[in-house]
Amino acid sequence: MDKETVRTICYLSRLSLDEDKAKNIEGDLDVILSMIDELQEIDTSKIEPMFSPLEQTAIVHNDEISSDNKKEAYLSQAPDADSDFFKVPKVVE
Repeated sequence: MDKETVRTICYLSRLSLDEDKAKNIEGDLDVILSMIDELQEIDTSKIEPMFSPLEQTAIVHNDEISSDNKKEAYLSQAPDADSDFFKVPKVVE
């Protein structure tokens, strides 16, 4: 990682850094890239891919009606209602 690449990354990230911080970031990025290179060398051809590192199963519930439909009772108590809707005064011109 060279100084010009660090400056370009900082410019694209909209970061302003002084010279000391730029040198620290340059060293940190070198370490990160070397770790990535080490990971690339590992043979993973016999390992099945995972969707998640956690063992999870979906919870399945039966599709059952759990409450009564009280539409008629609610509409009958409204001051003004249609067969399916509450009627309210117009509020937007």
